[in-house]
Amino acid sequence: MVDRVPVSSRHLREASARLVLDHLWDADDVTGSALIDATGLSRATVHGVCDELIEQGWVTELESLRAADHRNGRPARRYAFDARAGVVVGVDAGQHRISATVADLRGATLSRTVLPVTPQDGTPTRRLALIEEGILAALADSGADLRSVLAVAVGVPAPVDRDGRTVFQDNPFWELMNPDIALHLRDRLGWTTLTDNDANLAAVAEHWQGHGRDARCHITLLAGERFGAGVVDDGRLLRGAHGGVGEMRYLDFVEGVGSADGIAAMVRDDARAQLARLDGHTGSSLQDMDPATLDAASVFAAALDEDPLAVSVIEHVAGRLARIVATFASIYDPERVIIAGAVAESSEPLLELVRHELDRYVDPPGIQVLASGLGRDIVTVGAVKRALDHVRENALDIVPAELR
Repeated sequence: MVDRVPVSSRHLREASARLVLDHLWDADDVTGSALIDATGLSRATVHGVCDELIEQGWVTELESLRAADHRNGRPARRYAFDARAGVVVGVDAGQHRISATVADLRGATLSRTVLPVTPQDGTPTRRLALIEEGILAALADSGADLRSVLAVAVGVPAPVDRDGRTVFQDNPFWELMNPDIALHLRDRLGWTTLTDNDANLAAVAEHWQGHGRDARCHITLLAGERFGAGVVDDGRLLRGAHGGVGEMRYLDFVEGVGSADGIAAMVRDDARAQLARLDGHTGSSLQDMDPATLDAASVFAAALDEDPLAVSVIEHVAGRLARIVATFASIYDPERVIIAGAVAESSEPLLELVRHELDRYVDPPGIQVLASGLGRDIVTVGAVKRALDHVRENALDIVPAELR
């Protein structure tokens, strides 16, 4: 005979509350009868749980419908999740700017603040202060107070382990990018803070709102100054033992690539190198620009106008990018590779060349290479989603803002 472990009434009540709250979270408003049908719980349990969730601040009761509940002839009680029971904050703590977004508990953006990172901000103390400043400014713009923050998620250009720390010791840049941000915000402001790699959060964003929504396995490449990748396999974000999945230092050893420089850096630097080798005017509009101000956007724009030097740059970079996508795809076998970040908006001519080249390197062929439509705020979108998921998973252990 098998001994059975008794399930306490408290655990049953908690399981019922999670079931009801999870259903309400995704609905505009729900009657008690609809909750009974959706959850399979008894009428008494559903209404009792809803009363508790109202008391806890997660749910509100709406005006009763005129039509009677068919079970007992009473007016049907209606409930709604309170998306303003608190807020979450998503932060992209990049090398050159800090972007903070405040969102309600369904992910609707309430405010956004962007602060530049100057050379004077190149210390851990200044970086932490700037991140805090950006969050507080976004909160002020949203009208939310400090107590309403239920979770903060921060994306950084560094590998991050499951505890939110960067443990690699051979890279001072990584140490600067993540000077234990989670501990700082928790100690200073009492906030639950989740730190993650920025490319991981970009992949979360694509899986939530972008090209990854209907793909089980996809890779998101953040492709600005340096490459970083977020890998989603069978709907699950891959991290590795130390958060190193998606780090691309191995590209230093790939023939025909040679570095982890991103698309923006490759296009800019290749254009400047080609201009430096020119002897006389060749009809390229790029020759009229100051090399110090020449950037990837200028090269992409010139390529669209069929500028010969710009087209040559794009073709050269496409060859390198095809190799980068192929090497990463050979490891993770994705359905899609999504190029993300500010550079994605103008990268379509480049990606068309990559698609043409890619099938030479991969087997089976047919990997989709797409430009993200989420823009330069993709990391904050993913950070908001990460914070929302944390609040939703731990809602019964969190006190909403209005009851604090």
